[in-house]
Amino acid sequence: MLENKSFGGKCGDLNALFVAMARASGVPARDVYGIRVADSRRGYKSLGKAGDISKAQHCRAEFYAQGIGWIPVDPADVRKVILEEEGGKKIDDPKVVEARKFLWGNWEMNWMALNFAHDVGLPGSKKSKLGFFMYPNGETADGRIDQLDADNFKYTITSKELT
Repeated sequence: MLENKSFGGKCGDLNALFVAMARASGVPARDVYGIRVADSRRGYKSLGKAGDISKAQHCRAEFYAQGIGWIPVDPADVRKVILEEEGGKKIDDPKVVEARKFLWGNWEMNWMALNFAHDVGLPGSKKSKLGFFMYPNGETADGRIDQLDADNFKYTITSKELT
């Protein structure tokens, strides 16, 4: 991304860039893979999902500060607010500024972390390891199914708030 000056992509790309830059600076950092499980209570339409959450997977990031511990950050969600909230926002829009401040040291609690693993070998799989594990995966005798090919690999994940 740095060499190409192409600063776009999905959450896994943008947060991986943050993690790589932090690590290059000597700061421990990691990707955290998970899924949105509820609507945003902070008023962000693009940062929440309830009900059918089949396409609500989301990667966040953390960095480690000595004496404090792991600190959450989410530069990808700041970008998502810029691109998707109310048809798009400018970088200095108050809603973007609020998201930038909040998502440095906080995560909205409508998301469930699943893992921070890389190079994951699936039990019983004869295929290569996965670079990361965030989406459902499937294999047949013909090989691994493309986890991002929604036309050929269908699944449903639902969430429901319990009271």
